[in-house]
Amino acid sequence: MNSRTSSSVFDGCQTRPPSDRRRLAGRARSRTLLGALALLCAAATAGCGGVSAPAAPAAQNAASAQATSHAPTPTPTVSSSVSASAAPGGAETGRGAPTSAATSPPGESQAASPAAVRIDVAPAHLPGYTAESWTASSAGPVRDVSGHDIELNECASIHGASTWQQQPYVSSGGNSAILEAYTFSTSAQADSAFTAVLSGMQVCQATSRALQTTNHITADAVTRETASATDAAAFERTWTGVEGISAGGLQTNHLYLAVNGSDVVVLHFDELAATSASASPYDVRSDPAVLSLLKSVAANQD
Repeated sequence: MNSRTSSSVFDGCQTRPPSDRRRLAGRARSRTLLGALALLCAAATAGCGGVSAPAAPAAQNAASAQATSHAPTPTPTVSSSVSASAAPGGAETGRGAPTSAATSPPGESQAASPAAVRIDVAPAHLPGYTAESWTASSAGPVRDVSGHDIELNECASIHGASTWQQQPYVSSGGNSAILEAYTFSTSAQADSAFTAVLSGMQVCQATSRALQTTNHITADAVTRETASATDAAAFERTWTGVEGISAGGLQTNHLYLAVNGSDVVVLHFDELAATSASASPYDVRSDPAVLSLLKSVAANQD
């Protein structure tokens, strides 16, 4: 069975839903899946939410089976999201649950030991900073995710990456953003992953509406590509979210990605109705500048 890994924040052995304090605050929701928990807690220390290191193939298969579930974690401990009651610190706001041909959680046997943080963008350079007043949390470690797909949202996944790192940000109002860096063995693999995400996002409106209909929610999703450049693209989705990978309720999700050589960089940025009521909606006319920023970040990964 394919294992699934969520784009979730890592903080020791605790799994934080993406830097979205809102998810745990207003709705007690989390995008973090068990696959991410298995990824973080490979060492099976006492405080890892009850997940222990597999001692036999049967245990590995059980972990893999759990990872395929899309159900949100009922009561996440703390933030690919960040809890309102917990101070931000740790890596990611989650975006999804990937699939994999491997039988053990990513990073279980060998987790990369980074010598330094690979991604570092000042909060003031992120989109919507004037309204959001982003604050950076601690960057997560570089993780070995060979053989595992990382789901960005309901529409697209990163396939074939070798390593993965996340840098979460939290806004003054509780919205979240997360910057992710993926490395691949070859530039061809990176290009293929980038193209696959583009394809998924280009049909994201239909995918999202089908998901809404299945969950008895009015199919109101509207998705559009807001900017494009050579080896970079930006997308916006406004919809009533389906609980699971995304938070529930009215929201606008922004997704940016860029590829350079054997590296892909992704930026997520969410505006939730519950936390954005007093702020003006983000103006996507700034998205070309965001893509320029992301291309610069991707170019600096090598």
